[in-house]
Amino acid sequence: MGGTGFMGLGGWEIVVLLVVFLVIVGPQRLPDVTRQLVQWVRQARRWVEDSRSTVEDEMGIAIEDLRKYDPRQYDPRRIIREAWGDTDLEELIPSKDAMNAAVGGAAAGAAAKGTKSAKDKGPKRAPFDDEAT
Repeated sequence: MGGTGFMGLGGWEIVVLLVVFLVIVGPQRLPDVTRQLVQWVRQARRWVEDSRSTVEDEMGIAIEDLRKYDPRQYDPRRIIREAWGDTDLEELIPSKDAMNAAVGGAAAGAAAKGTKSAKDKGPKRAPFDDEAT
């Protein structure tokens, strides 16, 4: 019957614990217990605030300043988008039509001249050295 509420307790479990607490404490001591609980909460808050100010004084920086170094905020996609700014991807990478036109235009120009490109000639052979080995 474990819930997912406060400290793993469900709603009905908390209600039952409160009723048991009220029966044990009783109506006569309830105001004193409530005052004591409020004092403990105030002391805990004061202790946390004092600890925070001590850490800030010792380290020389505020805790809020440390949040900007949180590694979870570094998303590579967001960083790249910000680095490129307003530049569109189409401006950086030519389209397929433009690539085909460029490749086709170069091949047509070479065919019209009747010359072969360096790619068509193949690799050059190293000169033969009959004294080697």
